Amino acid sequence: MSVEIRSGIPVEREVDALVVPWFEDAEPTGEWWEGPAAAWLEGRGRSGEASGWARLGAAKGPDVFVVRLDAGARPVAESCRRAAGAGVRAARERGLGSVAFRVPETADGAVWQACAEGLALGDWRYDGLRDAEGRTAAPEGRVLIAGGEAGRGGKEGRRAEAAVRRGCVLAEAQNATRELVTLPGNVATPRYLAAEAEKLARAHGFRVEVRDRERLEEEGFGGLLTVARGSVEEPRFIEMEHEGSGGNPVVVVGKGVTFDAGGISLKPASGMEDMKYDMAGAAAVFGIVIAAARLEIPQRVIGLVPATENLPAGDAVKPGDVIRGLSGKSIEVINTDAEGRLILSDALTYAQRLDPVAIIDLATLTGACVIALGHHAVAVLANDRSLADELSKAGEAAGERTWPLPLWKAYRAQLDSDIADIKNIGGRGGGTITAGWFLREFVSDDVPWAHLDIAGTAWARKARGWQPKGATGVGVRLVHEWLRVRERG
Repeated sequence: MSVEIRSGIPVEREVDALVVPWFEDAEPTGEWWEGPAAAWLEGRGRSGEASGWARLGAAKGPDVFVVRLDAGARPVAESCRRAAGAGVRAARERGLGSVAFRVPETADGAVWQACAEGLALGDWRYDGLRDAEGRTAAPEGRVLIAGGEAGRGGKEGRRAEAAVRRGCVLAEAQNATRELVTLPGNVATPRYLAAEAEKLARAHGFRVEVRDRERLEEEGFGGLLTVARGSVEEPRFIEMEHEGSGGNPVVVVGKGVTFDAGGISLKPASGMEDMKYDMAGAAAVFGIVIAAARLEIPQRVIGLVPATENLPAGDAVKPGDVIRGLSGKSIEVINTDAEGRLILSDALTYAQRLDPVAIIDLATLTGACVIALGHHAVAVLANDRSLADELSKAGEAAGERTWPLPLWKAYRAQLDSDIADIKNIGGRGGGTITAGWFLREFVSDDVPWAHLDIAGTAWARKARGWQPKGATGVGVRLVHEWLRVRERG
């Protein structure tokens, strides 16, 4: 559902809930600060959480939720994004329908976009697999209450409308990513992802090409085919293209392991059900291409998704096997649960044949990333310092923070094999870094490349800000913010 802009604070109940952000260094003014909200602001509320509701004074007025924000803790846009998300979630928990968010009077385009994103992202849920009685009613409406010049229309009003539309498109693309990640492994199979890509291509006007097992064998996609050997589900290699204005493309690559049991190196049973989201990188690529097409950005964008399951079977790859992928390099497989890098090696090799201006891959690649950074940041490993810095700035603006890890040559020695060109793991120490080094082996030094390890950020164990519990859709807005800044030069 879209987000509309209105001017004037609703005193009558034309909306059910009004969410008001309050920065701790600001002086509360206005009638909505009186009564229970004022008491809450004196210390009962926690930063980033919505208050219990208060009234505007009129019995028929909307319920008011105040979200206190730490002054200077985050960029204003991200603080407003979090406040809008927390507010709409609180309103939904109380069964309220239409929700309005009071946009700060000093809002620029980034803040308007963030407020729209927060409402749409915070309002997301997936219950498509429940029966009719278990499904939640669709949201009734989302409204942004304008202040300042934007509230009076004119040039500022048109800028606000454009920013809100961009925010809605990006949030909807991220929500589509969340849905793909949420689907169980028996639904979101490689063939399902391929069919979904074809359906979305027809809906949004981008090109798609799908390679099946026979074609993958003909062309030599050995990494992807090796991982797929243990599954009766056939692999797919999905190529999606937003043509833009033409020219050399930005290529985004996403790990598409639709269920990861670890292969012969079997994972523990506890928590294995979560391995349905080992295709979160692939789902992010879907969202990135959808948004590129809907926003009609000038940059040509190609999305690549190697999709497979990783299961144990009589024909599954074994520890100690040596394989060859699309690059021709020989790879000693030490651990079959380090499968993502095998399928990505084929995708990165293929990506270079497209003459890209840059390659970005997204993957739930290593548990070591969660140990290093927890659930708060995306690890970035890159062969280009400028690209890593640009992604860091984009992540800060999008509310999807990144943190760089080194790719020093000393780590490469951990991947030396006695019998092959490279082995697929480098031991316990520096696991995220050696995984990044493995991927770097398949990217030319003259192509700017960055690997985003989203293992710790693809799934939220509890709700906070604009993020409900569950799939996050991380990477969609981050990459698009990077593309936006890159386009502006």
